Amino acid sequence: MTAALADAAPRGVAASRGARPAVAADAAMLAGRHLRLMSRRPASVVSAIVLPLIFVLLFFTVFGRVMDRAGIDYIDYLLPAAVIQAVFFCGISAAILAAEDASGGMLNRLRTMAVSRSAPALGLLGAELARSLLSLGVLLAIGTAFGFRFHGGPWRALGFPVVMLAFAAALVSCHIALGFALRRVEAVTVATNLVYFPFLLLSNAFAPAAAFPSWLRPVVEQQPVSRVADALRALTTSDAALARPLLIAGAWLAGLLVLGALGASRALGRSA
Repeated sequence: MTAALADAAPRGVAASRGARPAVAADAAMLAGRHLRLMSRRPASVVSAIVLPLIFVLLFFTVFGRVMDRAGIDYIDYLLPAAVIQAVFFCGISAAILAAEDASGGMLNRLRTMAVSRSAPALGLLGAELARSLLSLGVLLAIGTAFGFRFHGGPWRALGFPVVMLAFAAALVSCHIALGFALRRVEAVTVATNLVYFPFLLLSNAFAPAAAFPSWLRPVVEQQPVSRVADALRALTTSDAALARPLLIAGAWLAGLLVLGALGASRALGRSA
């Protein structure tokens, strides 16, 4: 934490209260700070690169042949799930970093400077979006080695990272709000796990909704992680309808993004 605070005041952020805060510049400086902190933490590198690789290899090895016998090309089914999981890792990291900033005095220090009120949240969001792109590149590389392909042409392929980034923005913003609100790393760790496991495991990310009990299937099919997985999978195929999965996923993500923005704003205001 001492090292984090030593690096807490980004160079280039005005120290005078009289200077007008520039949101974009302040957020960019704080994003750079968080990226430097991530690069010094082995856990951040592991969760961005190593863990997604491990889960792809594990699930493909264990379930690949079973799914093939069921007529499902599992690597095409699995990769969107691995992308979603990587975004969850980014969200958990964002919540922990937000809690450290809130409890370690970083936010109070920024308030003595001419820094935009929203810059701490936006800077952390930008850093985690950059990390999610790194995870996406790693996953696409390993997926291609196992046979993953975009079958719907270049426009659908370009839509894949767009939807992933939209999901990352919505999920990470909610986790940032959670971290600023709880302020303690231990509490944040518990809370993020209570979000991560139910939403990921009770979804169609790693197994089709038909594999769940009939009474649970409606929940699995309609929750936001499943809807984002549907949209990502529609973008990897050539014959799937796009409009409906994209609209439903977009509605969920817009709602989550608003929720995260309002929660982060309120938490920052309360900690003032």
